[in-house]
Amino acid sequence: MAGTGTAGRLAKAWGNGVKDLPQNASWLLSKALTPLDATKDAAGSATHAAGSGLVDIARHAGASVMDVLPVGDSIELRLQRARAAADEAKQAEDDAVREAEEAKARSDEARQVAERCRAYVRDVEREQTQEVSDKVAEARREADARVERARASAQADADRVVQRAQAEADDRVAKAREEAEAAQSKAKQAMADATASLAEARRLADEATEATKAAAEEAHRQAAQLAADADREAKHADERVREAEQVRSRAAAQRKRNGGGNSSAADLNEMTKTDLLNLATAEEVKGRSAMSKTELVTALKRSTGTKRR
Repeated sequence: MAGTGTAGRLAKAWGNGVKDLPQNASWLLSKALTPLDATKDAAGSATHAAGSGLVDIARHAGASVMDVLPVGDSIELRLQRARAAADEAKQAEDDAVREAEEAKARSDEARQVAERCRAYVRDVEREQTQEVSDKVAEARREADARVERARASAQADADRVVQRAQAEADDRVAKAREEAEAAQSKAKQAMADATASLAEARRLADEATEATKAAAEEAHRQAAQLAADADREAKHADERVREAEQVRSRAAAQRKRNGGGNSSAADLNEMTKTDLLNLATAEEVKGRSAMSKTELVTALKRSTGTKRR
């Protein structure tokens, strides 16, 4: 009876030790997630302690059972199996520690890859922002040059018109003066008996003078009108440039919201027809005023693609 009680207590202790193996393994796995040096030390100590403890329990249990029971072969076989199970548990714990260490290494590598990717994205965003700024500056310079050329051309046209008007006025004045002088000369010769003719000649001279003055004033008015038209065209060109820059700014903002990249058909399709016309004006698309919204999108895509090449 005493032997049977002792064997039962040993078997119960052995069962408790085996039952605690999963808890020991879990503890070792959690320790594997700590810094690598501490993990190695803790895992080695825990594994050695667990293995040694199980082997000692098995050895003491075997010795006690052999002391109290005559059937030692069956108990010894069980102890051998228990020792084999303890060795397998220790091997499983070692494998779990290695897996945990490898998982931690992969996690660190993934974190480094993520940092490099974020840095790459920031670099690309900076490059694209600079490229947009450069393109806007170039477009502004081209627009300023076009406005200056248009103003110079308009001024040259106005100068030529003024010169022609002045030449015509000078011719008329010279002719009128010649006619007046001839009339006066003729009147002088017949002053005694041609008072009426002299008065008519004076009237003709006055009319010629008025006509000359009117012609000069009309030429001046036309020149002023041409200058005003040229100034108005220049202001209108400046306004179109500003509108085109606003359209480009909105397109850039849309690209930024979409993750970057150049203007796409989707960006153009989201614009209003007025914005598309302004952008077509800046791109000097021919026949833009008669185009529909779809035709404007197609023409702008073609124009943008041609400039990139």
